[in-house]
Amino acid sequence: MNARELIKQIQSKHEWSQNQVAKEIGITSASLSNLAQEKIDGSDETYIKLAELAGVDPTEIIIEKHMRKAGPEARAVWARINAVVSKSAMLGLGMILLLPAPQSHANTLTPYITVEGKLLIMLNYGWQRKANELLAGFHGPKIQ
Repeated sequence: MNARELIKQIQSKHEWSQNQVAKEIGITSASLSNLAQEKIDGSDETYIKLAELAGVDPTEIIIEKHMRKAGPEARAVWARINAVVSKSAMLGLGMILLLPAPQSHANTLTPYITVEGKLLIMLNYGWQRKANELLAGFHGPKIQ
């Protein structure tokens, strides 16, 4: 997802003007406009702020940003980094699913995990609580 797509998503999500987006991330409207038009390349910090406001995983955005501007050899390295990060997230999710549920909530299946709006798996209450503890600060799939 490039800067233009992130900015549009933020504007849609928050119903903000481009000026409001610029103010929120701490840059001028002119800089945000240039970033959206790919006339300048924003800092990693700017992309992280954009990703967080858009509700997107900043890790993926930073990797994509660097992959876009990298040469062929560096692009291959960034692709491997992306694969490792994705595998780590899925491994963490797999570990959560192996946790035993408290007996008092063993039949409660309302919480769930979604990725991009698609239902992945139902979780019982005990798993939801433990998953949220383990994933504190993780920007991947959210436990709802």
